Amino acid sequence: MNGRAIRCGLAVCAFAASSSVGAQDTSSELRIKLQPTDGSTVSGALVALLDSRDSVVTEGLASQEGVRVLFAPRGAYRISVRRIGYLPFVSSEVTLPRTGELALNVESPRVVLESIVVTSTSQCSRNDANAQALSTVWDEVAKALRSSQLTLDDLRGLGRARKYRREIGRNGNLIAGDSSEFAIRNRRPFGSIDPGTLASEGYVIGDADKGWTYYGPDETVLLSDPFAATHCFRLVRERDRPAQIGVSFEPVPDRKVADIKGVLWVDQKTSELREINFRFVNAGPMSRYEAGGFTRFRRAKSGAWIVDEWKLSAPRLEMREAPNVTAYGIAKIDRLLVVIGRLDTGGGIIGPETAEHTAP
Repeated sequence: MNGRAIRCGLAVCAFAASSSVGAQDTSSELRIKLQPTDGSTVSGALVALLDSRDSVVTEGLASQEGVRVLFAPRGAYRISVRRIGYLPFVSSEVTLPRTGELALNVESPRVVLESIVVTSTSQCSRNDANAQALSTVWDEVAKALRSSQLTLDDLRGLGRARKYRREIGRNGNLIAGDSSEFAIRNRRPFGSIDPGTLASEGYVIGDADKGWTYYGPDETVLLSDPFAATHCFRLVRERDRPAQIGVSFEPVPDRKVADIKGVLWVDQKTSELREINFRFVNAGPMSRYEAGGFTRFRRAKSGAWIVDEWKLSAPRLEMREAPNVTAYGIAKIDRLLVVIGRLDTGGGIIGPETAEHTAP
């Protein structure tokens, strides 16, 4: 086996928002115009219709003008508005069908992350009522991840994306590599994989003889019930990230399946998601030799969030035979895995978009 036998893929979501479906015969259209009372930005806000049980019926992103059109069956709803950096806003009841545009005055207090005290407590539930600080930071993370799930219109204007693969030697020299560019049209530029499959089969599949296939997390995975059920979470800060606060995640105790642990980093001042970095655990050689990766996000011109760049890095391994003479003079051949370098795979958007990049 050699480094060429290693395969990988990034689990970047292929989620189709319910709000992107056109109006049906039994659905009514509701055009919503968000009007923040403090003059703040509402572009990219998550706008949803809630039923009587506060369940999301349909959801979409507000435009740069603060407008969102939603479709739902006739009935009574409340409108939820979630913006990064602000507490959620929920309107009074609205009845469909309705004629004309609904001007909605949005008033929400700011979220303050800088004053949050970090403790060593780990919670194996993101919604634990006793973990208010964790819940506050996670809500900001979830807004960006959900926004990235819903963002299809923004992708169409980005131009091109690139994927690459590089084989790195033991001394850091480039041995081989290839890359490809492609146009971004009406679909996400990178692959996808089911969160339930990752939870049951693991993030690393294979062995030393057949090679390994490994996957990184995406928005759908991180927001999914299987991910929440198989990981514990806590808040962290690090000296080299003084302006950020992180949500650390790791597999629940006694979980044996190949998994990931890492941190989702959030800007303490703006509440914006910056980066997710992770490494593989319970994954044999992939864990011993620190295989892992990162995903970075970009704020699009509309205010929504998209995956800007991702990378997976793993050891290039080779099986070698070495003679071994025992204390009794008996010679035998041992098979050893030897690190001969690293394999980096990744991708990113290289289009003409000049919106702010959010790498730390």
